[in-house]
Amino acid sequence: MKGLATKFAVLTAATVISALPVLAGEMGTGMNPGSVQKDQCLLVSQTCRNSVDSIQQRIDRLGREIGRGSSVYSNEELRQLEFQLRDAIQTLESLNRPGA
Repeated sequence: MKGLATKFAVLTAATVISALPVLAGEMGTGMNPGSVQKDQCLLVSQTCRNSVDSIQQRIDRLGREIGRGSSVYSNEELRQLEFQLRDAIQTLESLNRPGA
C-alpha cells in the first residue's frame, strides 16, 4: 500500500509540474502585473486560437492598438500595425465594391 501511495504522489507531482508552463501561458507570468501588454496576434500577423475577427473587428482592434502609441509599441511595430490596418481597409473596400 505504501508503494502505491508513493507512485501516486510521484505521478501527481509530475503531472502538476508538466502543466505549469501551460497554465503560465494562459494566465500570464504575473511578474509585472502593471505592465501594458502588446497584442502579439496582430504583431506577428497570425491567427491566434482565441481570436477570430471579422474584417471590421480587425480594423477596430488595429486602430485601438495603434492609438496606444509609442508607450506600448516601438516605431517599427507601429509601422507594421499601420500597414496591416491599411491592408484590412483595402480588403473591406474591395469586398464592398459593387460587382465584387
